[in-house]
Amino acid sequence: MRKPSLRQLEAFKAFVENGSVSKAADALYVSQPAVSKLLNNFEEDIGMELLDRSSNRPVVTEMGMRVYEEIDRILSGVDQIGQAIASIRAKERSLITVGVMPGFPPSILSRASQIAREQRPDISISYVVRSSEFISHGILSRKMDLGIIARDLDHPQVDTNLFINEEMVAILSEEHPLVERDIVDIADLQGQHFISFTQGSVSRQLIDKALAQAGVEPDVVLQATTAPNCCAFVADGMGLCVVPPFFAEDYLDQVVHRPFNPSLSVRIQSVRPVDGRERKGANLVLSALEAARDERKFEPLAD
Repeated sequence: MRKPSLRQLEAFKAFVENGSVSKAADALYVSQPAVSKLLNNFEEDIGMELLDRSSNRPVVTEMGMRVYEEIDRILSGVDQIGQAIASIRAKERSLITVGVMPGFPPSILSRASQIAREQRPDISISYVVRSSEFISHGILSRKMDLGIIARDLDHPQVDTNLFINEEMVAILSEEHPLVERDIVDIADLQGQHFISFTQGSVSRQLIDKALAQAGVEPDVVLQATTAPNCCAFVADGMGLCVVPPFFAEDYLDQVVHRPFNPSLSVRIQSVRPVDGRERKGANLVLSALEAARDERKFEPLAD
């Protein structure tokens, strides 16, 4: 196997993200034949079939998607290096790279940025939305200065602190028949149109375990990757969902929330390298995130 070039990686990434050779060519500012050649050479160099060309429109194979995920992870790191170099060259701003899990409320990030910059106008914050596992690797490799994740990261070189620990709530539309309940019980989910998280998420694991223990089978009509997506489907009348309330912040004016029984507690952690290069800046941003968190509008028993 020959070592692929950076341009080949960029071409394949552009093809996957844009869906066609022509759009990938536009994104890279090159010709379509050039992109096709890069893709063909990439497959030959690594000895893998990344594209299925059996139809008129090539599609990415399962193996190709796995390769894409690795390329995306690697090139994201390259982008962060470029940002850091630009910051060092300018000698004006301290760049803090913060990894946040998908679905983290944008309003909290925006407010935290305001708070941090009020104290340090020279600070620049880069928010990277990735999985908790990806962020954990970023913290351990010191590519990120701060992370907010939904998993434990027990490592001697990492400072871990509890950021959120709260019980999940039921999210319903105003027209849902269960909206009259003061508390939504897990038994109430039997046969109900239910919007679930996708496999692998912490929330999905908690809910699935509770459903199995209770012997309850809701009608799972949709699966979503984030709590905001779940709430959006609820607001459109597609069913109900059970989510951590912190992640439903930006939808509280569109849906109704009720306490959920049994208690399902979600723990969100903040993580920082012990000897990170931007330790003071990371501490400042974390304090700002905590302040923005504490200002939030969610009240567990409110309509």
